[in-house]
Amino acid sequence: MILKFKAHTRFYLILLGILALGALYITHFFSFLLFHTISEMISIGVAWGLFMLAWNLRDLSEDHSVIFIGIAFLFTGAIDLLHTLAYKGMNVLPGSDANLATQFWIAGRYLQSTSLLVMPFVLNRRISFGPVIALFSCVTVLLLLAIAFWHVFPVCFVEGAGLTPFKVISEYVVSFILALSAVFFFRRRSSFDPEVLRLVMFSLGLLILSELAFTFYIEVYDLSNASAHLIRIISYFLLYKAIIQTGMKKPFNLLFRNLKQSELELIKINDRLQQELGSKDKAEISLKIAVEELERSNKELEQFAYIASHDLQEPVRMVSNYTQLLERRYKDKLDSKALEYIEFAVDGARRMHMLITGLLEYSRITTNARQYSPVDCNKVMEYVLKNLEISIRESGARIYSEVLPVVMADEVQLIQLFQNLISNAIKFRRGAEMPEIHVSAAQENGKWIFSVKDNGIGIDPQYGERIFQIFQRLHLRDEYTGTGIGLAVCKRIVERHGGKIWIESELNNGATFYFTFSNN
Repeated sequence: MILKFKAHTRFYLILLGILALGALYITHFFSFLLFHTISEMISIGVAWGLFMLAWNLRDLSEDHSVIFIGIAFLFTGAIDLLHTLAYKGMNVLPGSDANLATQFWIAGRYLQSTSLLVMPFVLNRRISFGPVIALFSCVTVLLLLAIAFWHVFPVCFVEGAGLTPFKVISEYVVSFILALSAVFFFRRRSSFDPEVLRLVMFSLGLLILSELAFTFYIEVYDLSNASAHLIRIISYFLLYKAIIQTGMKKPFNLLFRNLKQSELELIKINDRLQQELGSKDKAEISLKIAVEELERSNKELEQFAYIASHDLQEPVRMVSNYTQLLERRYKDKLDSKALEYIEFAVDGARRMHMLITGLLEYSRITTNARQYSPVDCNKVMEYVLKNLEISIRESGARIYSEVLPVVMADEVQLIQLFQNLISNAIKFRRGAEMPEIHVSAAQENGKWIFSVKDNGIGIDPQYGERIFQIFQRLHLRDEYTGTGIGLAVCKRIVERHGGKIWIESELNNGATFYFTFSNN
């Protein structure tokens, strides 16, 4: 069932992408300038986003080929931005015309294709970033001087006549370079994850197809030009997914795996201490080892938290800022559809910011934890109801709480736990029916068993374990907002306090969340 759910989710995402590309394609019938600007801004955003992510992950990966291509995309994106600003009708750069924009385009394609050709040769190697950045800076500056100041770069477009032989031949040369890079990627296939290799090969194939399509148009507004831009967007998306999976997902998986291994090692050390150590001196030595292991684990978590809270937010902030700048600068020239697309882009950046913030919240459960102290759960409920006052009033929710015990806990995390569970119960209500939520606690076998019961939509019992995993969602974002981190945070808090959490529910028949706390 989980595989079926993933297949459905992938299908809907692909369908959504096709619809978005279709909507973007339709804009070229009304305003090719708008179509071109949005298409190029998407490509530039991906290029610079790749650089920011790759650069901030440089200390987590032994393979610097991802950072190399990220640096290449930084400079390629800069040239593409000049191409966009110089495009016919933009009237941003002085003396801009179709030829200038096309010259910038060809320069960017040569830089991009040669970088992809070099990438397989730096795979699984460490490189010095300073000389690489200096090299790309020099090449980019020389290209810009040749185009805009020395005027020695060959003419690429002639008004009324169309593309020059140099431009057409250059597209073929770039296509050949991309094909050659695909051959080198395939020869190094043993160094790639099979899925990553497939994504790279498909991306290169589509890039070649788009380059060939760029050799056909006579006017800059031709259909082949528009089709080439759409193919290029798909290619960039596949390359983005491949590089993110190689440069970001695997290092983080490795990081979490190392943390889990550290945790298991600490448990083994503790068990060995209880079995083997009898004297005070030996216990102190072994305790010191355990503390060192714990400190190492916490430092790795803190490093991840810093990346999530600061560095990874930079590309998100950049995309949002540039999109809003586009709206302010050209608001009078854009129609309602264009403004709607810009709003979608800003909303996507906002959701990414929420996701990163949630990830930070998840990691801080242990790194920013407080000492346990006696906490009155009735006071906790008062704080939670005050924090959720607006959503309670808007939904008409009725919340009933029995007399709750005093437990030894981290008060801030206990508030976070109750608030997450109650806000979920309010959010996942059935249609217009007002939520009813009951909070209670009972003592059993030396433990307190808390319950949060609601009359909401419930879930299928087969997903009872999955909902507590990080990033797992059972509904589309259009149906219910969220990041898929809230219940994972609840589980981490409860387990930190030595308890466990579970759900009893039926679809369309409400849900009850249970969690345990020790009396001590």
